Amino acid sequence: MEIGITTDIIDSTKYPKGVFYYVRYLIKNISKIQSNHNFHLIHYHQNQDSIYQLGFDEILLKPYPIPVPTVSKLLTNYIKSPALLKNLDIIHFPEFRLPWFPLFFRSSAKKVLTLHGGRLWVPPQSKPKIYRKPKAWMLTKFLALTFPLMKDKIDMYIAVSHFLKWEMMENLKIPEEKIKVIHLASDEKFKPQKTEKEGIIISDTPIPELIEIYYKLGKKGIKHKLVIFSMREYGYENAKEMVKKLGLEKEVIFAGYVSDDELVKLYNTADLYLRLPLVETFGIPPLEAMACGCPVVTTNVGSLPEVVGDAGILKNPDDIDGIVKAVHEVLMNEGVREDMIKRGLERAKMFSWEKTAKETMKVYEEVYNSNS
Repeated sequence: MEIGITTDIIDSTKYPKGVFYYVRYLIKNISKIQSNHNFHLIHYHQNQDSIYQLGFDEILLKPYPIPVPTVSKLLTNYIKSPALLKNLDIIHFPEFRLPWFPLFFRSSAKKVLTLHGGRLWVPPQSKPKIYRKPKAWMLTKFLALTFPLMKDKIDMYIAVSHFLKWEMMENLKIPEEKIKVIHLASDEKFKPQKTEKEGIIISDTPIPELIEIYYKLGKKGIKHKLVIFSMREYGYENAKEMVKKLGLEKEVIFAGYVSDDELVKLYNTADLYLRLPLVETFGIPPLEAMACGCPVVTTNVGSLPEVVGDAGILKNPDDIDGIVKAVHEVLMNEGVREDMIKRGLERAKMFSWEKTAKETMKVYEEVYNSNS
């Protein structure tokens, strides 16, 4: 079987996050599986990332010299790519990206599409506003209009959680039999280290509610500093303004983007990881934290109950006082904290990229052997 996987996100991502890691670790773990299948990595530009050093064939689709990259790639995939990809039995799109749109119609290969929720399914509270993110707003509108046309061109969908599968069935009207749930994981580098705790709470949710929670914790006698690591745009400036208003400049540290090695250190030196999403379709960071032995307090939205289970504390995102109470309990009660560390380590072991790769391989084989 000749299997192509689109890897362009590896070439173009400045700040790696969820889908980037999904592509990288999926391919690295596929390389460890013994099979008679041939894999081809499909992208646009030469790149020295580690996935291109695994011995897989690369199919480079040189875009037309047009100053608008998206238009250039769309034309390339409409005109040149079908011929270059004609020998593939399956193409796996690890995320829906607009330039690949023509291949859903013009490639004869069977198609597998992984949905993470951020492009094709957008919950009402997360839909981009035209005045804040006009490009994202236009893309969302475009997908809403065109997805019904391409929906049946996909032979199998992969959802990263059962929560997302339900949303795909309910909102995108995708038949249940065309959706396979395959969970993501945290990388092996996220593990406990012998290091001293630094009296910090860490979070990657730079929103005003986080600052309010931290302020109330201070009123209850908590002396920990708050370290916020994130390149997220929404809420960042409002959070900084609230920090200034409450006089917390010396207690709150905005660390911005941190590398994986720095993140492993943060998880290991923190007493607690606090995440406050309003929607979540998987949630790799809570797994990373638990794998490092860092207690997790987060919201009970989306897939988080599915991922965190009873290893962390899940609270309604509107229950600010309940979140404050939960964090205070973890920080002040060593027995609770040690129990959460133990359960978190065990929970994280339930997810692995090796398992993700093996289950994805089964999807390829099922699609290849189907009559559709």
